[in-house]
Amino acid sequence: MFNSSVLSRIEEKLWLFQLKYLPFYIYNGWIVLLLAIVWFITLPLWLPKMIKELLEDKNILLQGAIFSAIVTLLGLSFYLYAILGEPNQEKWEKKIFLKHIAQIATKVYDSTDKMIGGVVNTKLQNSNKHTFYVENVPKLYWNILKFREEIYLDFNNDKTGIMGIIKNHRSFNGIDPIGIPSAILKGRGGSSLSQQLVKNFYGQDFFNSKTSFRVLNTILRKSQELIEAKTFYHNLRKNNGEEFKRWIAMYPPSLVSNGSVYGIESVSAVVFGKKPKNLTEVEQIILSEMYKYTYYFRGKVNKIKCQRIKKGAKIDIRKYFQGNDKKIAQLNRDIDRWSCPNEPRVPFAFYDDMKQQDSKGKAIIGNPNNRIWEWASTSASTLKDELDNYRKHYQNRLITEAKMSIDVPKNIEFKDNINRTLKIVENSLGSRLKVNLDGNQDDNRTQANIWVSVVNKIGEIVYLYKRGNIKYRRRIGSISKIFESIALGNRGDKWNYYYCNEPFRGLHNSNGSQGGECKDNSDENIYSARRVFGASKNLPMKSALEKYVIKNKQGVKIINDRVSDKTLQDIYRGFNLGRDNNTSMRYELSFGLVNSTPFNLQKAIHKLANILYYRGNYREAHLIKSLKYKTIVDSYIEKGGVESDNIYLKSINIQNLFSSNTKEYMRTVLKSALNRDYGTLRSFNSISNFQQLFMKSGTTDKIVGTKRLTQSKWVAGAIKVQGEPYSFVIMVESENGIGKNIRHNEISKVIFKEIVHSLNSYKRASNF
Repeated sequence: MFNSSVLSRIEEKLWLFQLKYLPFYIYNGWIVLLLAIVWFITLPLWLPKMIKELLEDKNILLQGAIFSAIVTLLGLSFYLYAILGEPNQEKWEKKIFLKHIAQIATKVYDSTDKMIGGVVNTKLQNSNKHTFYVENVPKLYWNILKFREEIYLDFNNDKTGIMGIIKNHRSFNGIDPIGIPSAILKGRGGSSLSQQLVKNFYGQDFFNSKTSFRVLNTILRKSQELIEAKTFYHNLRKNNGEEFKRWIAMYPPSLVSNGSVYGIESVSAVVFGKKPKNLTEVEQIILSEMYKYTYYFRGKVNKIKCQRIKKGAKIDIRKYFQGNDKKIAQLNRDIDRWSCPNEPRVPFAFYDDMKQQDSKGKAIIGNPNNRIWEWASTSASTLKDELDNYRKHYQNRLITEAKMSIDVPKNIEFKDNINRTLKIVENSLGSRLKVNLDGNQDDNRTQANIWVSVVNKIGEIVYLYKRGNIKYRRRIGSISKIFESIALGNRGDKWNYYYCNEPFRGLHNSNGSQGGECKDNSDENIYSARRVFGASKNLPMKSALEKYVIKNKQGVKIINDRVSDKTLQDIYRGFNLGRDNNTSMRYELSFGLVNSTPFNLQKAIHKLANILYYRGNYREAHLIKSLKYKTIVDSYIEKGGVESDNIYLKSINIQNLFSSNTKEYMRTVLKSALNRDYGTLRSFNSISNFQQLFMKSGTTDKIVGTKRLTQSKWVAGAIKVQGEPYSFVIMVESENGIGKNIRHNEISKVIFKEIVHSLNSYKRASNF
C-alpha cells in the first residue's frame, strides 16, 4: 500500500491501536493524514481505556507521573488547538462587531461643552453594557498598560500557523505562547491583552451566567479567551494596533457607581472631570492602574482601592522609568498629592443640583450613561428622536458625540421655575383642575401633557420643558388661524379688510353665536380682520376662504374670491401640518381642527418667524448643535467627520406663498391677540421686558360625561427680548380635559412670564 517501509510500520501500529481501543477500524491509504482528526473525535472512547491500561500494576508514584504526563499532553494539545488557526471572520462580522457597535453610546455635551451623559442607540441591538467611543488613547496610558500587561505584544505578526510561533514565540495570534504557560506555573493568570479584551468585551456577568458552577465558568471563560483572542487581534492590529488600543481603552471594567461605568471616557469624566486627551501624565498612569481595580466611591472600600491604585502606580513608574530617578521622584510626589474622589466628578455648574440628591442619586449621576436623564430629562428624549432621525438618513454612520444647543444648567433652572409656576397654578385653580400639572408623585390625577419650548433666531432650542406624552398629534385650536392668514394674505387681502361670519351646518362660535347672512351694504355679521385674528369667538368661519369684505365710505362690498386648494395644500405641506379625519382643509383651518405635535408646531412657528422677520440662512428648529460620527464599512470603523448645525440648514421652499403683501398682512393681523380691547391674550400686556412680533392662542374643549372641559391650551408666537428674536410654543393638554373653563390668564400667562424672565436673565448673563 505504502512504498515506504516507515509508513507501513506506522500503519501497522495504527491498526493494532484501533483493534485494541476502538470498536471500529478505518482502513484506507490516507488514514495517516486523518489520524489527528480521528483520534480527537474518538478521544472519549479510547482515552479512558488507554489510561486504565497504563496505570494498571504500577506503583503510585509511577501512576502519578503517567497521569500528569497525560494531563499535560492533553492540555498542551488543547492549548495548541486553541491558539493556532485563522481568526473566525464570520463571528467577527455577524456577532462581535455588531455587538461592539450596539454597545457604543453617544456622548452628549451641552452648549457650553459640559459632558452631561450619554444616549444609547437602541435601534441597533439591545445591550446592558454601554461604552463611549475613544477618539484618542492617551500615549502614556497605553505605554504603561502594555509595559505592565504584555510587554512583547507585536502588531506586525500576521502568521496564524505553527511557523508564526517559531517566528515570534512571545506574540502570536494575540497571545504570548510561552508567557501564558509560564505565568500559570507561577500561579498567575497570564492572560494577554487580547484575552483580557475578550473577557472585558463580553463582561464578567456573561461568563458567570453560563453554568451554576463557578470553577466551570472560569474554565469556559479561559477557553473562550484563548480561542477568540486571534479573532480580536487580527481584526484590530492594523495601523500599529490603533483600533486595538481603542478597544482596550473602551472596555476595561474600570469603575462601579451604582451600575458599571466602562471605558476611559467615562472614567476620565467621573474620576478626573476631564476628557482623556486632557489628562496629565500622572492621571494617565493612575487611569492605567485602574485597569486592574474596580473603583468605588465612598466608604472603606474606596480607601482600600485608592491605596492599591497609588501603590501600583508607583511600582509601574519605578519599572517603566527605570534609570530616570528625577522623573520617578516627580511622579511619585504627584501620586502622593492626588486624592481619590469620594464622589463622582461632575461639571462645576451641576454641583448645586447634585447636593440635593441622596446618596443613591449621586451614584446615578456618577454614571454618564444614566445621568443625562437626571440633568436633561426634559430634552433627552427629543435629543434621542433627533439622533434616530439622523441615523435613518445616514445608516452607515456611528454617532460618537452630540452637542446640544441648550445650556443645561440654565435649562435646569428654567425647569425648576416652570415647576414652581405650575404648582402655583394648581393651587389657584383648585377643584376646577382635573389633572396633575407639576409631576407630584403623590397626586393620583392624570399627568397633564405639557410642552414649553423657546427657539432663537438660528433655530437652536434654548429652553425646553415637557411632561407626559408630547409625541402624538393633536388639534391646535385657533392657532390654525396663523396658517389661514397665509392663505388670506397670499390671496391679496389687506389688514383693513373684513370677513363674513355666516352660519355653517349649525356650528357656532365659542360665544354661542352662529352668525348670519352677510350681504352688500350691511354692517351685520362682519368682523374686521384684526378682530377675527384677535379673539377666538370671532372665527372667520369657512366663508373667509371664499370671500372678503371691503368697507369704506361708499359702504360694504363683498368680493367673491376663492382660495385654491393647491394653496392650502402647499401650506399644510410646507408647515408639516396634520389632517383631521374626513374633513376638508377649509373646514379644519376655519374651525381649529388642524393637527400637529408640539415640536412640529415649534418648527412651523420658527419657520414663519424666519420668513416674516429674520434675515440670513434658515435653519430648522433643532436641539442638536453638532455631531461627531464615524463611518462603518465592511465590519470596520473608518474615519468620519463632524456635522455642524448645517445639518438643519435648509432652503424655504414655500417663498411663493409670501409676497410683500402677505407679510404685511400677517405682521399686522397676527399682533391682534394682545389687543387691549378684544385680544384673547390681552392679559399678557401686564408682563414687561418683551416686544411682540406675533402671537396667537388656541383652545380645544371636550365633553366628558355631561360636562364641557377645557382639553388644551396653546400659545405660540415670536417675541423680542433685549433686541434678540425668539419663537416659542406653550401647550398644556390632556385627552380627557385639564379642567373646567380654564382661561389663558390663569395658566398660559404665568408660563409665558417665566419664558420672558428666563430670556432676560439668560441675555444678561451672556453679556458678562
